[in-house]
Amino acid sequence: MRSLILGLGCLWLRTWRVRWISGGCEGAQPRDGSIPARAVLLLWHEHLPACIRAFSGRGIEVLISRSPDGGWAADACARFGYRVHRGSSSRGSMGGLREIALGMQSGSGLAGMVLDGPRGPRRQPKEGSLWLARRAHVPVVPVRIEALWAIRLKSWDRCLIPLPFAKVTVYLGKPFHPESPAEIGAAMRALETGTNGPEAPESARVGASEPQATVPAR
Repeated sequence: MRSLILGLGCLWLRTWRVRWISGGCEGAQPRDGSIPARAVLLLWHEHLPACIRAFSGRGIEVLISRSPDGGWAADACARFGYRVHRGSSSRGSMGGLREIALGMQSGSGLAGMVLDGPRGPRRQPKEGSLWLARRAHVPVVPVRIEALWAIRLKSWDRCLIPLPFAKVTVYLGKPFHPESPAEIGAAMRALETGTNGPEAPESARVGASEPQATVPAR
């Protein structure tokens, strides 16, 4: 039953149509140079499902919680071509982060970090991404997700779930070398408000800062 549910969930993700916006350019793939060869991609926990789909097939190193819920995410990530390491901010995280740093040397050179996982507080960056970027000597790249057709779960992170065949837009911020979690949080907020990237029309925005469950009317 678990395999069936996981398979259906992954099929749902594969129906999403992904578009990329970086440096003012939109396309079916990220603009050349928008993602460095070696970098840490930063996202909020609420955008994890969409990011699993968007960044699939790149061999990105990811750290997933050892919780039962994390097991589902780990299995989904493995199916979408990620290199999965298990750990969390509360237990076993340093070992997992060290494994990611080593994996970046031998793998794709990219890692993905959920800033406020695995249990929040929502949209409050933790130290792990800063430690990893410094350890690997790489820049970080802020990521923002929006979807025209989506709902939000009543979970601690207000998780964004695009509906089948929805258009998912991935905004990429400018790569930089952070000095503190506060600087990372500021960069993520800048990307949300359009300071570090183009702003989508208000009527199309589900995913950046809307706190409630939303399905746009036809």
